[in-house]
Amino acid sequence: MHRLSPLLGIAISAILTALPAHAACDDYPQQLATRVSADQALRARLDFSRMDDPDQKKLMQQMGIVDRANTAWLKAAFEQCGFPDKDKHGEKAQGNAWLLVQHADHDVAFQKYTLSLLEKMAAQRGEPVRRSFAYLADRVAVAEKRPQLYGTQLMAPAERPCEFDFNTMDDREKVEARRAALGLPPLDIYKEIVLENANCVPSSASESGSPPDRH
Repeated sequence: MHRLSPLLGIAISAILTALPAHAACDDYPQQLATRVSADQALRARLDFSRMDDPDQKKLMQQMGIVDRANTAWLKAAFEQCGFPDKDKHGEKAQGNAWLLVQHADHDVAFQKYTLSLLEKMAAQRGEPVRRSFAYLADRVAVAEKRPQLYGTQLMAPAERPCEFDFNTMDDREKVEARRAALGLPPLDIYKEIVLENANCVPSSASESGSPPDRH
């Protein structure tokens, strides 16, 4: 279990402030990696079993600040450099850009715009959409109060922060089929992974393939 350092948010804010206000396209992958490192450094300390802890409340505030800063930068980067290209920038850069968009919940319009980019890129390559599309599509669906199609999003009551359950979703059998097509684990196993990542269960679900990043 991680305990939040009071100076962590200040340090991360300082790092983000020191970064270029606009993307330098030649250094696009490195800038994305730096911002994702800041994103993940905060989320790695999120502990849903201690949400009444003042440190955790402060952490949530700091996450919001970082998410907004990253979103503002990323929108400008998309305008200047476009969405990272697989051949030019690499898959890691694409994944990092997606992760920052995934955490832009305050800007659903930007998330929907990115969804259209992901669909377009998949169509141009003649490939099916990837897991990243599923996570973001569900994120937008939940924000718009529509049933999610892939069952990637869960929530818990504020007073019982570890009692996670799936947000409203499509027919479970259809959801499971879509997940299987993308190589996502079954819903029950996925829920165990989410609980462990939130520090809500003592047992290890990592054997099922815990996601490498905190979505």
